Amino acid sequence: MQNKIYLIGPTESILTKRGNRFPNIADFLVTQGFEIIYYTSNYYHAEKRFFTDDEISEAKSKCKYNLNIISALGYKNNISSKRVVSNFLFSLALFFKLICRVNKFDIILIPSRPVELIYFVSLLKRIKNTKIIIDIQDIWPDALKISNKIKKQIFTSYCNIFLYPSLKHYTNSFHVAPSFLTWLHRYSSKTPSVFIPLGWENERWQNIDFKENIENKGLHLVCIAQLQYQIDIMPVIETIKYKEDVFLTIIGEDGTGERYNEVFTYIEENNLTNINIVGKVDRCGIIDYLKTMDIGILPMITSSIPNKIFDYIAAYLPIIVLGDNDSSRFVLENNIGWSCNYNSKSFSHLIDNITIDEIIIKRHSLQRIRKQYSRNELHKEILKTIG
Repeated sequence: MQNKIYLIGPTESILTKRGNRFPNIADFLVTQGFEIIYYTSNYYHAEKRFFTDDEISEAKSKCKYNLNIISALGYKNNISSKRVVSNFLFSLALFFKLICRVNKFDIILIPSRPVELIYFVSLLKRIKNTKIIIDIQDIWPDALKISNKIKKQIFTSYCNIFLYPSLKHYTNSFHVAPSFLTWLHRYSSKTPSVFIPLGWENERWQNIDFKENIENKGLHLVCIAQLQYQIDIMPVIETIKYKEDVFLTIIGEDGTGERYNEVFTYIEENNLTNINIVGKVDRCGIIDYLKTMDIGILPMITSSIPNKIFDYIAAYLPIIVLGDNDSSRFVLENNIGWSCNYNSKSFSHLIDNITIDEIIIKRHSLQRIRKQYSRNELHKEILKTIG
C-alpha cells in the first residue's frame, strides 16, 4: 500500500489565482485519507513576480497538507532562455529533494510541463521504482507557439531530448483533451491514458441558478481570455462591427496581451461601442459577469479544452467555438453550442442564424451534462487512475 502522494505544481498552487487543478486534486485526496506532500515554486508565473514571505506563510497556514516551496530563478518572458534555465534548476532541485524521500510505495503526480520536470521525475521511477503519473494539461513543444523558425526548431529539439527517454517510463497518465493522446503516443505508444478534462469547481459555482429564458435586449457574448497569440478574437469583432444588437465583453485582458494593441486599435478606429474590454477579474467576480451573458466564445488557435469552456458550462452558457479543434468537437458532441470556421464570414453567418429557441435548447443540454464535468465527479476518475 502506498505511503504518500507527491503532487508537483511548479506554476500552480494554493498561492496562485489562475489555474487550480492540482490544488483541488490535493484537497480531494486529503479527504480520501491520503497523506499529500505538495511541491511548488516561489515564483508566480502569471504575474512574473516572486511570492512574498507573508504570502507563503499565509498559504501554508491554510493548507490541509504539507506545502513545500522551492526557490526558482524566475523570468520575464514566457519564451526565453532564462525560463528554460529556471525550469531546469527547479526540476533538478526537486529531484535531489525527492531522491532520498520516495520509495516504491509512493506516488508522484506531475503536470506535463516543463519537459525538464518530466525527465527528472522519470529518473525517480528508474532509480526508486516509484509510481509516477502525468496529467497531460499542455503539450510542449506543440502548444508553445514560437514565430521564429530557427528558435522553434531549437526548442523542439530541446524538448525531444527530455521527452523521448522519459514518457515511456510513466506508470499511467490522464489527458485534458483528446488530441493530446497524439502527443503522448509520439513519445510513448505504451503509456496508458484516460480522458479527464479540467472541469468546473463545485464550491465556486454552487450559488448559480439555471435560467431557461433570455431577455430580448440584444445578444450578449462573452470571451474569457487575455488576448495572447493563441487567442484571435478579430473574426468576432469584425462581425460585431456591423451588428449593433450584438454585444461582446472580453474578460481578463489588462493591456499586456500580445494581440491587445491590434484589437484596441481596431475598436478605436471603428468607434465600436458594443465591445467592452474588462481587465483581470477575480474568480468569484467572473461569476457575476457570466450571469448576465447569453453565449460564451472560444476563439483559440491551439487545440485544447481550456478552463474557460468549463466556466461557461458551470454558468449554463451555450458556447461558440471558432475552428475545428478539441473544444469544437467537445461542444458539438455534448450539444451545448456551435462551431464555425475561423473567419468573420462564417462567424457572422452563424450569429445571424442562432435563434432564442436554439439558445434555450442548448441551455437544457447544459443542465443535463453539467454535473458530469464538475470536479467532484472528475476527481473520482482521477482517484481510479491513481489507485
